Amino acid sequence: MQFLSSYQIFFDEKFIIEYHEGIMTLEKMKNFNLKESSNQDYSPNFDLLLDIRQITFKGFVKDIKDYIEFVRSHKDISGKRKLAVLASKPYQVVFSTFLSMFSVKLPQTMKIFNSLEAAMFWLGHPLDIRKVNSCLNHLKENAELCV
Repeated sequence: MQFLSSYQIFFDEKFIIEYHEGIMTLEKMKNFNLKESSNQDYSPNFDLLLDIRQITFKGFVKDIKDYIEFVRSHKDISGKRKLAVLASKPYQVVFSTFLSMFSVKLPQTMKIFNSLEAAMFWLGHPLDIRKVNSCLNHLKENAELCV
């Protein structure tokens, strides 16, 4: 299975939604982050909703440490912000928990959720849940191969 990703930046709301599906590796996620951060509307300080409910991870603890170091060395990727992770499977929660533990070196606050409503409430963003759901559906339909 491939790794497909897409994102939407809501510039006025200072908010980003990311959708990912397939098999995610450290290298593929790095490539996605570099592509996303090169968008002129991207800001590392925009809050982020990260949907990984359709992801399978390849790699584990060592890769998480490497990924955190990658993000730390690229200040244009992650700044002071909230990061809400949508997960639905136990291994996604475990992976996200490890990521959260190692991400204390980053200036962001991260929490894991199994419902969109809870994630949006915690993020405190004014976007309507229907609009976010619609955006996620659009991102899923238009997800691109990330190599």
